[in-house]
Amino acid sequence: MSRAGITVDFDSGAPPFDQFKGFQLLTTDRRGRVSIESARHRLYVGSDKQSHASVLIKLTSKPGLTYQANLENEIASLSTINGSIPDSPYFPVIRTHGKLRDGRVFLIASFFYELPLATAIGEERIPSRTVAYIRTAMEVARALGELHSLRIFHVDLNPMNILLRLEHGKPIIRIIDFESSYEWRRHSAGVFYNPPTTPGYSAPEVSSQPPDARADTYSLGAVLYTMLAGYKWTREVSVWKSVDADRDIDPDLRAILRTAVDPDPDQRFPSMADFHASLAAHLEKIWPGRKIAGSW
Repeated sequence: MSRAGITVDFDSGAPPFDQFKGFQLLTTDRRGRVSIESARHRLYVGSDKQSHASVLIKLTSKPGLTYQANLENEIASLSTINGSIPDSPYFPVIRTHGKLRDGRVFLIASFFYELPLATAIGEERIPSRTVAYIRTAMEVARALGELHSLRIFHVDLNPMNILLRLEHGKPIIRIIDFESSYEWRRHSAGVFYNPPTTPGYSAPEVSSQPPDARADTYSLGAVLYTMLAGYKWTREVSVWKSVDADRDIDPDLRAILRTAVDPDPDQRFPSMADFHASLAAHLEKIWPGRKIAGSW
């Protein structure tokens, strides 16, 4: 359907879409590097007619049990997050959700203006940004710590679903795309779980055992290494082998990364608090005497 020159594949005049206006397709340029998610979903931005607040509309690209289950999993996890930590700045807030007449599932949630971390990472490394990258990873660890307190694990953290902006030099972080999330309360009780994952960023064990905090430790380690080394490493065999062979990173920081992305979850940092503490200690070593806002 077309309204104001924008073609949308839902009835923008029917509830609940009639509460919004100014629909625009969210392009791959806005989201960062091309993701397989674009094949699963259509993403639109609109604004509330009353409050003028921006919203994100996430719509399965076609009817199908897999697409439906993934988005319904995101809706369930975000519902728990919104109900348990409603004032958290890190996560989307659901406005409404449901199904279209053709069976496609939709989610309408708050829209974040921050750009994906992916847009700030190039192919090559930029050593002058090491401190900023570590501070960003520490803030992501804080966000994941909140998530893990609910026994929810993201599982598919990567540079496309971490949003970032700087405010007075401090990283402002948002975490999005919860389709792969594992919520212990639901999934341990037998709810089907078969998450989509991102090669290179999702922990290797998630295909064979229920994930826990260590899966997100692995993903955040891979994200931090991407910030430090650039996307060039993703053409290699694995992140842990890339980290092992990297002699351009400070040895202490390389050891932290190697612990985070160890293929054996028992050898990783057991929690985000432990990962955060190791990064904070390294940051104090290379950037001493600074008070870091938002310490654990």
